[in-house]
Amino acid sequence: MTTARPFCQRASLQVLFGLLMFAVYLGSQFLSVWVLQHVMSAAAFAALIQGYGFAVLLAPSLVLMLAGFWAWRRWFSPQPTLAGHFTKGDFARGIGLVLLVQGLAAAISVWLNMAPEAFMTSLYDGKSLLQSLIMAFCVLVWAPIIEELAFRHFLMSRIDDQSSGLRGAFLIIFSALCFAGLHMFQYHHVITFLALLGWGLVLGCYRWRTRGLLLPMLLHAVISSIGLVGALF
Repeated sequence: MTTARPFCQRASLQVLFGLLMFAVYLGSQFLSVWVLQHVMSAAAFAALIQGYGFAVLLAPSLVLMLAGFWAWRRWFSPQPTLAGHFTKGDFARGIGLVLLVQGLAAAISVWLNMAPEAFMTSLYDGKSLLQSLIMAFCVLVWAPIIEELAFRHFLMSRIDDQSSGLRGAFLIIFSALCFAGLHMFQYHHVITFLALLGWGLVLGCYRWRTRGLLLPMLLHAVISSIGLVGALF
């Protein structure tokens, strides 16, 4: 019994589809906010965003990114797989690198006497326990799935076909720069940008090394958990 092979195997089509899905990721969050602003009163919209903002913003992106990944696997390429191939050692080293970046960023912030990011200090403001738990679920589960598909798959969709280390490195660096830069809409410190860039490089390297998305998603969740815990203090 034979299985159907993806028919869109031209590199140009794969790159275009990847960029299209990345644009869909960017647009879906802005579009959901725009729609809600036009169908709800200002007070109701503000209350919804205050209590359930992460769920409102991420739900459309989650559906679209998963649909895009299904389409990619169905029509474009069997690579990457979700799980990929990684060992416990890869996971341990990944966590070590994530914590190293966090530790360096924290040490420099203390040395420079920098104020915490306003976005993080207000993360739990005005939220009930249920709303905080929903936010945590979205940040720890939904966001890693969405952003790893967007940044570590669709934005660098051809990385599994790169035989040249230089080309692979370029894709990883480009993705990390986009990852850090787009997050600066909610952050302001240069050290935060550098930390995000460092994390983006780690996630990109493990995406390429494991030829899968699961380990980057798990490491992303670790990074997010550091932020959630830190915002409590």
